[in-house]
Amino acid sequence: MARRKRSELGDVATRDRILESAKKHFLKSGFQAAPLRKIAEDAGFTSGALYGYFASKEELFYAITDPVAKAAMKKLDSIRAEMDTPPAEKRLLSMGRIYYPHIPEIVDVFLSDRDAVKLIVYGSKGTKYEHFVYNIVSRNIDVINDAVGKTKGRVHTLEREVMDTLVEGYISTLVRLIVSDKDRETIIKCMEAVGRVYENGIVALMHVGDTKKRSSAKGGRK
Repeated sequence: MARRKRSELGDVATRDRILESAKKHFLKSGFQAAPLRKIAEDAGFTSGALYGYFASKEELFYAITDPVAKAAMKKLDSIRAEMDTPPAEKRLLSMGRIYYPHIPEIVDVFLSDRDAVKLIVYGSKGTKYEHFVYNIVSRNIDVINDAVGKTKGRVHTLEREVMDTLVEGYISTLVRLIVSDKDRETIIKCMEAVGRVYENGIVALMHVGDTKKRSSAKGGRK
C-alpha cells in the first residue's frame, strides 16, 4: 500500500512538472507555436513519455485552462439565472443591482489562475477557447436585449455593432485588469466604477428616443 501511495505521489509530481513546463511555453509562444518536444524536454521527459500523461497538446492546454474557464462560466451562469428572477418588465433596471455584489466573486475566479486567463485570452488560437471572450460578450448582449424586449415603455435595443463595442469594451477592461499586476481590491473598485459608466451609458442610449422628444418639447415651449 505504501509503495502504491509513493507511486501516486510521483505521478502527481511528474504531471505538475509537465504542466509547469507547458504553461511556460504556451505563455511564451501560444498554443499553436508551443513545441511539444521542448515542453517535454524542459520537464525532463521525452515526447513519448509525456504522452503517458497527456494524449495530445490540446489535452495539455485544457488541463491548464479548463479549471478557470469552467469556474468562470459556472459563476456567470448563476448570475444570469439570478437576473431572470425579477418580473420581466423590471429586469433591465434590476441587472446592475444584481450584478455589482457579484463582482468580487467574478474577480476571485479569474484571479485564481492569472496565467490561465492570459492563455485563454492571448494564447488560445486553435483551441476551443479561441473565442472565449467574445462568447461572454455575446451572452451578455443576449441577456440585455432579452430584458429590453420584456420592458414596458419606450426602451429600444441598440444596433448590434454598437452593443458589441460597448459590452466588449467592458469585458476587455476586466481582462486587462485581471492580467495586470493590480491587487484584488483595486480591480474590484475599477470594475464597479467602469461598470456603472457603461450601464448608465447603455441605458441612456436605449432611451434616446425619449430624450429627443423631451428636447423637442422644451424647444417648442421657448
